[in-house]
Amino acid sequence: MGRIDRVDRRTDVVFILFYFAEEICGVTKIQKLLFLIEQETEFFLEYEDDIAFNFAPYKMGPFSQDVYSELHFLLQLNAIEKSSWDTDTEYIESDLANQRFVITDKGHKIAKELVNILDQSHQQEIQNIVNKYNSLSLNELLEYVYTEYPKYTVNSEIKDEIIGDCS
Repeated sequence: MGRIDRVDRRTDVVFILFYFAEEICGVTKIQKLLFLIEQETEFFLEYEDDIAFNFAPYKMGPFSQDVYSELHFLLQLNAIEKSSWDTDTEYIESDLANQRFVITDKGHKIAKELVNILDQSHQQEIQNIVNKYNSLSLNELLEYVYTEYPKYTVNSEIKDEIIGDCS
């Protein structure tokens, strides 16, 4: 593999997310963390043309099928590993449901190269997103996303369960 010299793919963003998070429980949480990176960082504004996931309202709020593609790719690369995660709050049916995702040594090495390319301010933004939201329970994270970004909840099948019927 050649030297990495720029962030120019969605895969790169997922690598960077895992660099800071190391472990993420559930694909729904990964979806929401990537969504928040797009919504709440200057990093995304700078790289938007190359890395946009094009989130749309769906059954659990903001959703991008591309997240699944990227996770499958990183799993095939052995850049991340998945293991069973016993939970009753993962709201999806998928081969990636109820899984804990952890970055591998190989993935960390690649992710570190990508992180080193970023401006310090962009590194800090992504670190802040991870610190603030990855430690939340899935329901707490969903409540935040649903409250702050209501236009992404119009097709949600769990909206009432997450934030109640406030309308």
